[in-house]
Amino acid sequence: MIKRLSILAAALAPAIGAQAADVVYTPPVVEDVVIIEQPTFTWTGFYLGAVAGYHWTQAEANTYRLVDPSFDFDNWVGGVFAGYNYQFANDLVLGIEGEVDYFGNSDDQALQVIITGAPEPAVGKFERGWGGSLRGRLGYAFDRTLIYGTAGGELASGKVTGATALYSLDTGEQTILGWTVGAGIEHAFTNNFFGRIEYRYTDFPKYDKSFSWDPNFSMEAKQSVVKVGLGYKF
Repeated sequence: MIKRLSILAAALAPAIGAQAADVVYTPPVVEDVVIIEQPTFTWTGFYLGAVAGYHWTQAEANTYRLVDPSFDFDNWVGGVFAGYNYQFANDLVLGIEGEVDYFGNSDDQALQVIITGAPEPAVGKFERGWGGSLRGRLGYAFDRTLIYGTAGGELASGKVTGATALYSLDTGEQTILGWTVGAGIEHAFTNNFFGRIEYRYTDFPKYDKSFSWDPNFSMEAKQSVVKVGLGYKF
């Protein structure tokens, strides 16, 4: 019996081997997976926008004619801005920006003026008008949020007027160049639209104006401004 089984196995071996040789393993087809990377937001590019806010201005007249030479007032301010940012080293942002603003004027202010001896009542006003600035900016970007500092020059137009019973004062429209420094934060709501809030301090140097009743009259001013704005980045 054992001999018969051995003969049968020997006879079947070539056929089983041939069938095994015909079986070929075919690996499954794996389709290529395409990974779409979302574009990283960048602050690089030109932009423009509009701002509105509030200013606090303090002007001081250098004259022996006024008992209290200070003019303090606050009012609204509005304007437009445009600039260019360049983002580098991943998160640093360097830029330049120009801005044109219009400042609300002050109300009349009661004064005491010395003309002949004793102080006399008078009314005065410090008026602001158009202004503008050109500044550099340096900031750090947290993706769509940018914290920055800014500094540069600022031009301002303004005048001082006043009157007593016998005398009047009018410096005429004066344009003064001062320096300004500040800081702010911006956030991009989309790839194009962003909002901002900014604080700036500006110092305007003394300018001279001669009058018959005081040939050495001069003025100087300081200003603080808080603004919010909306911009569009191209």
